[in-house]
Amino acid sequence: MIRLAFFDMDGTLCAPRFYVNGKMVGGMSDEAWHAFCEKNGEDTYRFCKPVPSVTEYARKLRECGAKVYVLSTSQTKYECDAKNKFVRQNYPAGFFTEVLTVEHDADKLPVIREIAEKEGVRPEECELIEDTYATVLAAIVAGIRGTHVSMIYCDAE
Repeated sequence: MIRLAFFDMDGTLCAPRFYVNGKMVGGMSDEAWHAFCEKNGEDTYRFCKPVPSVTEYARKLRECGAKVYVLSTSQTKYECDAKNKFVRQNYPAGFFTEVLTVEHDADKLPVIREIAEKEGVRPEECELIEDTYATVLAAIVAGIRGTHVSMIYCDAE
């Protein structure tokens, strides 16, 4: 049974859609991304949409008693603020236990372990839902259920 679930945001909870130079794009270089976040602030995610199957998966985990978190990589305050605004606008208050951000993908597993320890939850009772295979595999190696977002459709049925 999953007691703690951690959802990545970009490409997992939200479908990336950014209006840049007169056209909609799904991503950009790290340098362009930092400039875009700084320019757009809290409105960085204004054109992004929640992924329905992932939202449903999170809802089902909550119904089964899991605490559900957003755990996303963000390197600037602008990006953190924008992610928080996206969550506030697209999910009911209290849907997520907390929105957590880390500076690097590798920081996600220590955060999960720390929260699990505080909650008295074993690693195998935690799940990380991600779109980055390397992070999913690292979770599995650490004894945490790693779920690639591409598998959510199958699991949500």
